[in-house]
Amino acid sequence: MADYREVKGLTIQTKETDPVVNTGPGGAWASAPSLNTARWITTGCAYGYTGSETLALCVGGRKPPGATYSNNNEEFNGTSWSEKAEISNARDQLAGNGTTTSGLVSGGYDGAVRNYSESWNGVSWTDTPTMGTARYELGSAGATNTAAIRFSGAPSKDETETWNGSAWSEQAEVNTTMTAPAGAGTSTAALKISGENPSAPKNRDVEEWNGASWTEIAEVNTGRRYGVGAGDVNTALFYGGGPSLTAKTESWNGSSWTEVNDLGTAIQYSGGGGNSGSTAAINYGGQDPSVVGTTETFSVTPVTAKTLEEGQIFLSGGTTLKGFGKIAGAPTTAWASGGTLNEARPGGNMNGVAGASVSASLIYGGSPFRANNEFYNGSTWSEQADLTTGVQGHAGGGTQTSAISFGGQKAPGNTDETETWNGASWTEVNELNTGRRFLGGTANNKDNALAFGGYTTTNVNSVESWNGTSWTEVSEINNTRTYMAGVGTNTDALGFGGEPTPRAYTEKWNGSTWTETGDLNSGRSQGAPMGKDTSSALFAGGEPGDGDETEIWNGTTWSELNDLATPRSGQGGGGTAVSGVCVAGGPPSPKAQLTEEWEATAALVDVTVS
Repeated sequence: MADYREVKGLTIQTKETDPVVNTGPGGAWASAPSLNTARWITTGCAYGYTGSETLALCVGGRKPPGATYSNNNEEFNGTSWSEKAEISNARDQLAGNGTTTSGLVSGGYDGAVRNYSESWNGVSWTDTPTMGTARYELGSAGATNTAAIRFSGAPSKDETETWNGSAWSEQAEVNTTMTAPAGAGTSTAALKISGENPSAPKNRDVEEWNGASWTEIAEVNTGRRYGVGAGDVNTALFYGGGPSLTAKTESWNGSSWTEVNDLGTAIQYSGGGGNSGSTAAINYGGQDPSVVGTTETFSVTPVTAKTLEEGQIFLSGGTTLKGFGKIAGAPTTAWASGGTLNEARPGGNMNGVAGASVSASLIYGGSPFRANNEFYNGSTWSEQADLTTGVQGHAGGGTQTSAISFGGQKAPGNTDETETWNGASWTEVNELNTGRRFLGGTANNKDNALAFGGYTTTNVNSVESWNGTSWTEVSEINNTRTYMAGVGTNTDALGFGGEPTPRAYTEKWNGSTWTETGDLNSGRSQGAPMGKDTSSALFAGGEPGDGDETEIWNGTTWSELNDLATPRSGQGGGGTAVSGVCVAGGPPSPKAQLTEEWEATAALVDVTVS
């Protein structure tokens, strides 16, 4: 067998240090490990004179079930979150500043408005003198636990207080009373960013503190409350917030605000902070609208850095061959919110979804007995020609120009009908041999499909192959079940999950027989499958309950990845393991119109050649 040198020669570059991923001039957010305890209305210490997006605390907040007040304290080291000593007084809507070794939290709400103040030394919390004014939803800034500022807040406060390490002192009031503003900077040079007041629910005002007084200086592009601030008075970031969930991120250069790359997921009530500029930040927890522990980090690639280009292959350190590109085996990404469907499709019955990528998908049919057909372009859904008859509990697949729908329920009972899509209209074609609902299926286009399992008057293990003209009965699946998911073609397919009792079974089809292979880590049904062949696949959400698990298939085994932002079941999935959508599902609104996008980023990996 020829080796790499014989095939490719000696034109591979050798690099002593690996290039880095280019975030672009505006920077970019990347997914990071989630909090151990999901919560919202939290705060943190992530100031970066000695810290960065890789060093942060998440303190307090409110957590499910029952929205109980939390005293949890977790530390992020750039790789994972770990539990640390708890604060003395469980509460939410508190303010925080400092670093992972020198932090301060104060104020908050636990059923009553509090003026508590607690100092962190990297190991434990110590109660300190209380603030002069009890409040919550207040803004904050400061580099350490000996120098901090608190300003505005609820209920309707305009006070400013500074902390010198031993006592709080009142200072000049803010110009505009605000609740839930963001903050950035130090105790002597700070920004109060946006927020809410009775006359302006999403006020855009920004005020600057010079150590003696506040001055109105600018406005953000999008006013909001509960946004997060990071940086200083010359270079800052402002991101997330509500009352409408937003992913918007704005960068401050000392004179104006500019919108840069959005968070991966629209969020409010989250915590975070960042370094002394606008080049590194962190966001964690919050609502999207569920309570989550999601973490994202922000960074900007230095203009002097050597950056990676997709498709690049090089020798690292002279010995290890590496490549940079999108790989299905280990995509480094998180689910991001997408466009809203025009027609809601609640859960309980799978929705037909097909597509080649995030920017080219379609959904057709769905509960209750929908005929609606919509296209997705990566940002918005548009209505197209409907199915000839409304259907739910069906299966299918394909692309925006060549898709198929088969089986399901067309009131009042099961159907054997098959329809194909040519990019402009749906046409009824030859029926399945066995009409059924809640079946599994897969197709890469309208002329190639496989139908398996399902329910007639009982669960069945029947399998049928479609050649573009007719259905033919072929070998049965090994484990009879309904609500299966599938990817692939009629000669190379994968079927996984299903009921009764959510199953972890995975079976591979080679065109003649089914073989059991590596099971899912979590038995599930009614989830969203993505994938075009048996070498890679993605399976997201599903039963039991409303699941948020995401697992990826590398051709041999399943591995767990970042969870869906919104748990659900009965949804559909389209695209591939590196670029796909999870859409609709239930229970009803708002999940029934919800789209989440999975777009893998390029990764640098070792390359094995022979």
